[in-house]
Amino acid sequence: MMNQRTADALRTVIDIAPQDSDRRALAAVDAALACLTSPAAATKYTDAERKALPEDLYEEHDLFFGAIRVTGNSVETFTYTMLEALRSQLNDALSAGISLSSGERAQLREAFWTTFHMLWRLGVAGTPFEYAARAHTQGTDVGTGDVKSDPLIRWRLGHQVFFALIQALIVSVGCLEECLKDDPDAIDSACGLLEDATVLMIGSGASLRYAGDFTRTHYTDSVRPAMMPPRINAKFSGLQLRDHRILLKLLHRVKPLVASPAPAVDKSYRLLLDAMSTAYDAHISVCSRFGGDREPSLRTPDSKVPAVEILQRFRDRRLGAATPDRPAE
Repeated sequence: MMNQRTADALRTVIDIAPQDSDRRALAAVDAALACLTSPAAATKYTDAERKALPEDLYEEHDLFFGAIRVTGNSVETFTYTMLEALRSQLNDALSAGISLSSGERAQLREAFWTTFHMLWRLGVAGTPFEYAARAHTQGTDVGTGDVKSDPLIRWRLGHQVFFALIQALIVSVGCLEECLKDDPDAIDSACGLLEDATVLMIGSGASLRYAGDFTRTHYTDSVRPAMMPPRINAKFSGLQLRDHRILLKLLHRVKPLVASPAPAVDKSYRLLLDAMSTAYDAHISVCSRFGGDREPSLRTPDSKVPAVEILQRFRDRRLGAATPDRPAE
């Protein structure tokens, strides 16, 4: 599904270095997006998807966060999605400001560029697309302007970035499953994909910190009410994200494939699980900062159990489900 447009877009961005400024990165992303065609028209969920987990109201979740599902060339559309999410994040950070630490900013950037390099490695390197790829000229002056920070915009944009990185994780873990099924001895390839997934998992945690980059008062006054009746159905929750469920199913399928591999694969998979725990901890930290250490989740408004405790249970349960069984010694 690779095409020359996508190869040109990737060629345009992959040489941006960690030390390059956000403005230079944004210019490269703009130039890369100019290589691609816009995604096809929006698609809708099927009746089967709605009936599978009707309480999750996938369409309501997507609508609130501004996520649009589309069809088309899967590789080009995925690349476009990643670039568009990154452009929104960079533009928002440059115009409205950002208080994340330098380490968290680096984690966000590294997650996106890991995706671009993964796409190049898997779909372009060594093919005719590589030899024909041409980087598009980048602008030198990217205008962003000064915009007053809006907590609801930051909340939505941060979640859009999170969704994009979860989709990137689906791609990396899906490729890992294919790799190990086709050749269980492909150690180097498997480790490379696991390293990609680890960076993406850490970046997803940073994206949640970015989503909550505003004060507790802002959350109480603007963000939380927007996710409650009458504006939206009761029990609205980030747990409604379909992509996250797909990722968990993929990890469940991969688990037996890494249960007794070469030590290098086992070590790389353990690092991925550590990163998964870190990502959940980032979610827990944001929830706690906004009162979730005392208040119930929107999904369980009548519960006496704080939202943080619910998230901790989810973290432990999902990490346990993703951890391979080890034979008794």
